[in-house]
Amino acid sequence: MKVKNVMICNPYTVRYNQSLADASKIYLEHDVNCAPVVGINDDIVGIITISKVLESFLSGSSPTAKIDQFMDDPPAVVSENADFENLANTCPQDMERMLVLNQNKKLTGILSRVELIKKVNLAWEETRNELKVVLQSVSHAIIAFDKTGSIYLFNKGAEILLGISSKEATDQRYAGVLPQWIWKEVIDDGNARFGLRLEVNNKRVIGNSTPIYVNGNITGAVVVLQDLSEMESLVLELSRVRELKVELDNIIECSYDGMLVVNTKRVVLRANKSALQHFNLSDYSHNCILSDIKSEIAVCLEDMSINIVEQKRSLTKGYTKLDGQEIMITGNPRFSLNGEVIQVIFNMRDMTELQRLKFQVEKAKEEKLRYSVELLELRGKLLKEDLITKSFTMEPILELMLRVSQVDSTVLITGESGVGKEVAAKRIHKLSRKENGPFITINCGSIPENLMESELFGYEKGAFTGANKEGKIGLMEAANGGNVFLDEIGELPLNLQVKLLRVIQERVIYRIGGIKPINIDVRIIAATNRNLKDMVKKKTFREDLFYRLNVVQIEIPPLRDRKEDILPLSEHFLKKYCTKYSKQKKITQQVYKIFESYHWPGNIRELENVIERAVILSQGDTIDINHLPENLNIGENGKADVEVTIRGIVSLDEGVQLMEKELLRKALGTEKSSRKTAQRLGITHTTVLRKAKQYDLL
Repeated sequence: MKVKNVMICNPYTVRYNQSLADASKIYLEHDVNCAPVVGINDDIVGIITISKVLESFLSGSSPTAKIDQFMDDPPAVVSENADFENLANTCPQDMERMLVLNQNKKLTGILSRVELIKKVNLAWEETRNELKVVLQSVSHAIIAFDKTGSIYLFNKGAEILLGISSKEATDQRYAGVLPQWIWKEVIDDGNARFGLRLEVNNKRVIGNSTPIYVNGNITGAVVVLQDLSEMESLVLELSRVRELKVELDNIIECSYDGMLVVNTKRVVLRANKSALQHFNLSDYSHNCILSDIKSEIAVCLEDMSINIVEQKRSLTKGYTKLDGQEIMITGNPRFSLNGEVIQVIFNMRDMTELQRLKFQVEKAKEEKLRYSVELLELRGKLLKEDLITKSFTMEPILELMLRVSQVDSTVLITGESGVGKEVAAKRIHKLSRKENGPFITINCGSIPENLMESELFGYEKGAFTGANKEGKIGLMEAANGGNVFLDEIGELPLNLQVKLLRVIQERVIYRIGGIKPINIDVRIIAATNRNLKDMVKKKTFREDLFYRLNVVQIEIPPLRDRKEDILPLSEHFLKKYCTKYSKQKKITQQVYKIFESYHWPGNIRELENVIERAVILSQGDTIDINHLPENLNIGENGKADVEVTIRGIVSLDEGVQLMEKELLRKALGTEKSSRKTAQRLGITHTTVLRKAKQYDLL
């Protein structure tokens, strides 16, 4: 019998760049537990199993993560014309599956361990030898006793369950294998026992004990045991798969991005709530065609769908609605096994919200990376940023930075958020004698208080529960021979302020759980946007530490007080992001005028964000006022240019309320506090709170 007679034909495959969600759909729709992974040239590059997918989800991986990050190496291969019986005799016991190839080395099937066992059972069931092989292949533990208690059958399942070999079991009879009553009572009274529950080899099992009759006489008993944990595991796994399906459905439905799936005839197969909102629909018919939807976006999607099906590749396009909302639409083809496009999956994103979320995500990633890198990464960190200024206001500050860099005194850098305090600290490091030493940034406001001490000073092995068994050096020790930049120093807990004071005074640290002093040679550069003097008065910051840090104070002025820097900074950021995104852009003089008249509450960080956003969103080679955020798009009178669109007629009072609510909503979303919102709108703080509560905006 040939392998091709017993294999699973035409297995379902996935591509290496598909997602975990795609693999999950194959398992659910086709009742399989694995899928070969196909590479760029349609060759088999790995295999992804349902267990691996579940493990990835449980570890926190996203359903959109690519399969090639989790797949296993390809299993062994066998020719479809190979002799099945020879393969069954030589196949390793732990091999779960094999790939079956034809004479052209193309995948035609899968030969799994389960299928192999089934075929062996069918092929040899008529002879005594067949029975022996079947018993050895069964996963349950099967043990046969004679009337004296000697074991004469002890299959592989019994070896696995009880943890002893067949030879050991037959040599020691029943002693130490199973309790005597399990087989003896059955032999004594001839009554079978079913559903026996007991604990064997620290495992909970269920079993049956049945007498063996020969010519009407009881000659022994056979005991069949099953590991309950295996059955419970399968039930749990099935339950998890169902939960994952429900979870995936909920994720798609709750996604802020609009998600839409159509077939090659542009029939809408699925659309979440966010997608329907772009169409101004509350629901859709399952036989609905894109051309039937009365929406400006539907026309764009239909054109994109035609191009994607014809070109068989992804397509991204920006679309601006009549109300001014900018949407980024990405369409991805879904292919059948023969490489034909069967569906197009659209993702529609509101770019305004996306930019805000992207900034938050990037900031979170930077903070996480800053405190998770190892010592070598900390020491090898490159200093790529520098001060860019043409302002006369900055000249004495630059001179002070140069002078203080030549000594090792402690420096306190103050200024509003986003003015470039960390860039100034790096400039001091570059000019100092410790230039070749490490420069380590520690954000005192981002590290949890319970982890702050171990991050700063490290710990000895076994210092506390959950600690690395080898111990860990702290960031202070890692910065030995260099400079430490303590950003947001005002957020440092009081209990650690004492220890930092000792480090500055004695140049010595102690690891948590350690008694040996460690001498360090570091210079402290601290920075804050808070008023430390007021904090000292309020007893939230130690006075002695303040004077130790404030040996030399460098205050960086806000961007609005050095407008000469706006043009060079804008050109610097424009060049930076044009290079990053492979674009060629230039900024109009009208935009520069707006930049110079804007008050920049977010300082240089806000300017950089505006430039990056404009580079991304502008479709031509020029950045003009249409590519600026609403809060920058100001007219000659200094007021915001507002376009009001009226789609229907309501009463004047109702219209005024709607306009008031929308204006208040936008202002609250732009400003960081209700007091700044009041200043922006030219009303009192209490009016903002009262109106926001009235319109349910807080």
